[in-house]
Amino acid sequence: MKNKDKFSILRATTLFLIAAVLLQACDTEIPDVDTEPPTFRFQIQGDGFDQTFDEDTDFDSFQLNLREDARYNITFSGADLGGVKHIQWQYATDYVEFETSIPSPWTTRSSGLSTSINWYGNRSNPQTGMILTASIRPNGENISHAFNFMVKDFGGASAMENTLFKSLNIYSGNHNTEIIRF
Repeated sequence: MKNKDKFSILRATTLFLIAAVLLQACDTEIPDVDTEPPTFRFQIQGDGFDQTFDEDTDFDSFQLNLREDARYNITFSGADLGGVKHIQWQYATDYVEFETSIPSPWTTRSSGLSTSINWYGNRSNPQTGMILTASIRPNGENISHAFNFMVKDFGGASAMENTLFKSLNIYSGNHNTEIIRF
């Protein structure tokens, strides 16, 4: 990799982290009308791989191959200028192992087959967004599953919520970490 490419990646990562700190700390005001959907970012790094996905990613055109038992650092965030009501990441319980604990105010809920990590906003003290960082290890040989992401805003004074749903197809096994295009 050329030094210019490394510098560009480092600069983009630094700007993202600065924005993330500001985003997490920002209180906001719920507008009278909010028709803009929220946004999200999911960055995964490890096994020689570094990719960031967002609301504009065409998730129907690829799958993400993860190496079984490799360690990945993830950063997941949701945001909305009019305040975020709920952020969620859902995954197959048996196929993802967290190496780090989930920090408060994030909560975890398991239904047996799937687990969701949630953050809930407060209408009386709205925030622009929240960020989760953690380390994971995929489990399972030749297993297809998905990471499902949801971000919901307050919808303005009318409370007509805007919701963003995205699903990232995952294939875990003994192979390189890479994106496979359909």
